[in-house]
Amino acid sequence: MYSNKAFTFLFFVICLSFQAISQSNLNENPQSLREILMPYFVPVEQDSQYLNDSKKKIDLGRHLYFDKRLSSNSTISCNSCHDLKKNGTNGTFFLKEKDKGNTFRDVPTIYNVATLSMYNADGGITSLNKKLKQSLINVYEMNVNDESAIVKRLEEVSDYNILFESAFPESDKAISVDNIVDALKAFIKGLTTPAPIDLFIKGNDNALSKEEIEGGHVFNSKSCYSCHTGSNFGGQMIQKLGIAEEWPNKKDLGYYRVKKISAYKMFFRVAPLRNVEKTAPYFHDASARELWSAVKLMGRHERGLEINKEEALKIQLFLSTLSGEIPEDYIKEPKYLLN
Repeated sequence: MYSNKAFTFLFFVICLSFQAISQSNLNENPQSLREILMPYFVPVEQDSQYLNDSKKKIDLGRHLYFDKRLSSNSTISCNSCHDLKKNGTNGTFFLKEKDKGNTFRDVPTIYNVATLSMYNADGGITSLNKKLKQSLINVYEMNVNDESAIVKRLEEVSDYNILFESAFPESDKAISVDNIVDALKAFIKGLTTPAPIDLFIKGNDNALSKEEIEGGHVFNSKSCYSCHTGSNFGGQMIQKLGIAEEWPNKKDLGYYRVKKISAYKMFFRVAPLRNVEKTAPYFHDASARELWSAVKLMGRHERGLEINKEEALKIQLFLSTLSGEIPEDYIKEPKYLLN
């Protein structure tokens, strides 16, 4: 017969075992993770109807995207910074330009941006049309001082006259800044990358591994989902960078640059997380080169949490499920740039 002390110890061990099994089951439970995510995230998929109906605008936009004539001195194209073969960004190019003093903010991915509600690291632009127009004149981007000069430059290309007239048959003046922006927007709208997470949210338990599901539960346990919402897991709001602990780099004050109101100092757009594992470096100031390190920094500065490396790597594994395949056929550079 067990003594009371031995029985108490055995009961305690059994309870711990059941608790460990229960926690393990929770951490690997796909349905419980799906129920957490569904209110906050919207799955994405390729819109084949749109791609079919907008072929002419998309084709024109594709040509424009790769054409350096859209920049003031004809030296860079949209693809120079947002390299479509490099997941719509270009960390190496950015870091070189930053060292030269030609830019001061990291280059975000161009994939999946059509559904965002705000643009730029500071969230100061609220439509893709406005963002594209700003990119043409921004000194750190295309640096165009005279928009009419770009229009004239394109008008001198006979093939562009044909492409614009075909894409915009009802326009009195086919080649215009508005139509350039519209065509670029049409092409960019097709840059979507459905990922395993989308299949998972729509009900496919096998879209994620047990380890990825566990990472999703860690992501949830740190309340990351409270800011990283919407179809892009972010990009829907601005938030102060350094809520719990001040961000060390204050050279860029974020949304304050837009509104000049002191209360908005160090407010930035919550970064979208689709394809995040493939788009290093991280943060507006490129201060993190590894994703797990960025996760730890977010825990400390935003949540006041010390996320250990093991937890950060589990979150990183979950975030890898937000990466989709690059649409190779869609992003093929035209065989020849128009002469």
